[in-house]
Amino acid sequence: MKIAITLLLYALAYGWGWRKLSGEGHRWRRLLLGCIMGYGVYLNLCGITDTPHLSLGLLYTAYFQPVGRAIIHWLGG
Repeated sequence: MKIAITLLLYALAYGWGWRKLSGEGHRWRRLLLGCIMGYGVYLNLCGITDTPHLSLGLLYTAYFQPVGRAIIHWLGG
């Protein structure tokens, strides 16, 4: 039930955003809205079902933290 309510609310928000972006020249903005809303749905559903998911934080912890630690160690810290 929780998943159905979440999907319904995202669909309503997407419909509202679609109407706000009416007119010429908004094709790319509608595509961007769809991508952002789709990613939000993905993260929200993974959070509800406790499944592992890919996020921007994963890139930071996997690559940038070890590089930062190596640079600090290299500098003598």
